[in-house]
Amino acid sequence: MDMKRFFLYAIVIAALVMAGCGGNGGGTDMTGGGGTPPATCDPGQTGTPPNCVTPPPPTCLEDPDAANCTGPTQADIDAATEAAETKTTAIATEAAQAADADAGLGGTGATTPYTLAIARDRDGTTVTITDTNLAGAMDPQFMQDMDMGGGTTRHTRTLAADAAGNVEEEVVMVTTDIEAPKATAFGEVADQNLHLNPATTDGTDFRSLQITNDGTVEASDNAIDLMNVRGPAAASSGGTQTITYTDDAGTADVNERRFMGTYNGAAGTYVCTGTSACTAMTNDKGVVSAMGGTWTFTPDAGATSDVADADYLHYGFWLKKTTDADGVLTYNEVETFANSSIAASDDVSAVTGTATYSGGATGVYVKNVFASAGTLDTATSGYFRADANLTATFGQVEVDSEGTIAPNMLWTLTGTISDYQLSGGEANNWMTVLDGDITEDSDIASGTAKGGSPLNDGSFSATFHGTVDATTQPSAVVGEFNSSFTDGSVAGGFGARIDQ
Repeated sequence: MDMKRFFLYAIVIAALVMAGCGGNGGGTDMTGGGGTPPATCDPGQTGTPPNCVTPPPPTCLEDPDAANCTGPTQADIDAATEAAETKTTAIATEAAQAADADAGLGGTGATTPYTLAIARDRDGTTVTITDTNLAGAMDPQFMQDMDMGGGTTRHTRTLAADAAGNVEEEVVMVTTDIEAPKATAFGEVADQNLHLNPATTDGTDFRSLQITNDGTVEASDNAIDLMNVRGPAAASSGGTQTITYTDDAGTADVNERRFMGTYNGAAGTYVCTGTSACTAMTNDKGVVSAMGGTWTFTPDAGATSDVADADYLHYGFWLKKTTDADGVLTYNEVETFANSSIAASDDVSAVTGTATYSGGATGVYVKNVFASAGTLDTATSGYFRADANLTATFGQVEVDSEGTIAPNMLWTLTGTISDYQLSGGEANNWMTVLDGDITEDSDIASGTAKGGSPLNDGSFSATFHGTVDATTQPSAVVGEFNSSFTDGSVAGGFGARIDQ
């Protein structure tokens, strides 16, 4: 075989081999349908395997007709903006109120302002808001529906729709720094001072608490708990009853007038120490409501009673809003408040020196976004929490002290409300600057609350609390304020304690 013929055969064989690569020797065309198609992503995905990506659904602003669009529609934004504008008006109305016309809880329509009570036990804090203008089972009570932590809770109540379909709702937000009860040694608790009690029924002297006064003492706040109170001489349960306790002369080693029990939570022993019989009156639940005769209570060793916090601040706001039959929301009124559980200082004219105070603020806000032409584009609203830091400068210190105070600083209260945290998460750089004067022969201060708005200044009013004298400054200051910014407005209450 010559070389030309060899190369011809080789070329033919190679061509046949390549033609048979389609599979099973069938001579399949490489461009035909017999091969495996390339993998693709699932419908609705983008990219190529294994890098398939599911795109997020469009926002309702991008495609309002999409069935799976997310976020608010333009109609939602417009409605929120309109509602926020009514809150702006309500804030401005509250800001224009004279200090002596402050409506507080319940607003201007309340015949009698609402009452607010705060208590804290081992289980937590309870805030009770009572509308004294309504009574009975049909009164819709305020219910706590949110706990924001840090002592701030929200309470709401909704009234029945009126004939036009308008639904009115009231919201109260309260911040308090009340602390948990403190376990205190029994004998150190006010009105629980122990004393030597001689001539007891068993002939021994011991430190005890006499709980009788002229033979009978009311057991306030369920302070007294007698175990086995119904005892052998007790009547059947289920109704109010008076139980008489006498000693059985036939049981010399048993004192039938001695019972284990508690007094204000402290464990100990009750003994009827008089020569005559002792009595205990119970209600229909078996709780002692009064005691007769001469009783003493001896606490167990190391017994303690929980002492409630009686020195706390509280501040916040009340608002009323109405939703009409078409779902349109209007904020009708906003009122702020601030107070303390201890008495106001009354007259601070004897106080000298400078004191700084730190605390917080809670209130309502409106946040505006403007178009390039300066017109309002959108607005949001909600509640805020912020920091409060104030400096009070009272009377002049002694000349021979570390230094005197500049005369223009005497009897002033200045400070800031800063670090605003908005419930809607809106970013802001707000700061309210307080600048006011202290009325020397009183416990009040007032002045401007500037937020940077070129149109108008806000205002604040404050009250000092705590016992004062020449060497003791007020322990706390609470107040209300309103402030306007270039892109919003706020109104709220604040409370701050003296820095130690």
